[in-house]
Amino acid sequence: MKTAKRLLALALAGVMALALLTGCSDSSSQAKQVEEYFRYRRGQFANYQKDETLDKKLKVIARQFQPSWLDDKNGRLTGDAQNIIKNELKDYLVSGSVYLWYGEVKPCQSALAQAESMKQCAMVGFGKYDSSGTALNAMAFTITGKKSDGRRYYLALRTDATIKTPQN
Repeated sequence: MKTAKRLLALALAGVMALALLTGCSDSSSQAKQVEEYFRYRRGQFANYQKDETLDKKLKVIARQFQPSWLDDKNGRLTGDAQNIIKNELKDYLVSGSVYLWYGEVKPCQSALAQAESMKQCAMVGFGKYDSSGTALNAMAFTITGKKSDGRRYYLALRTDATIKTPQN
């Protein structure tokens, strides 16, 4: 009986090690790993920070996101998708650019592979440069629920913009 328990414990430890190496961990820790690697890769060229307001707004966009937003074969968003993003961010951003990144959540694929497979859609622009706002170089990252194609997606916004500041 002790031998059977020991073998079971060794087998379980092996499965857990394999899960860590291949990315087959629970979805919340996997999503966090993908986010951290994505931030590292995209932030290496600039000092991007996490922005809570942008995170909240991305979650609203993620609820509306559908794979049909990405139908254009040139890596662009559809006009409807651009309008949804603009509408969600218009009360926060004054001017600048937002880039939407997306990637499919694939079970048992490493976080590294998932983060590296994320693709950038074309930029969504906001007005003419306006130095009256506060500069924002930020990223937001989220995971969607199942969409119309039955898949889940990672979404990220990378923002170079000025934001509206509260009035005194």
